Amino acid sequence: MTTESSITTRKLSPEEFKATQNSPQRVMDSTPPADFWDYVAAIPADDFEFFDCRAGNITHVYRMAYEYEHVLINSQYQGVAMVVVTDLKNNTVYGHFLLDLNPPGTRIPEGDQPTGQAD
Repeated sequence: MTTESSITTRKLSPEEFKATQNSPQRVMDSTPPADFWDYVAAIPADDFEFFDCRAGNITHVYRMAYEYEHVLINSQYQGVAMVVVTDLKNNTVYGHFLLDLNPPGTRIPEGDQPTGQAD
């Protein structure tokens, strides 16, 4: 967990993230917790790796059996998003997970790779 200002962030492991997935239903009427964007701003830059989600472009929200919602904040690349998981029962942010839906081995455009990360 990381704390920035008064917001504590929680980077979910793949297992923790998977545990929040249950009967996903896409929703259009979601209301995030009051501190949602403060939480997003507090996510450490390293958790985004080299993906850029600063535009705050949300196109998908999935409700998981009325327990959690997965709010996908798109990156500059198709198939990659920072997922902020909200806890519906407590109306809080549960954690975050960088989701990459691209097939393993998908290459980043060469000009976009961070220094020292070239394949």
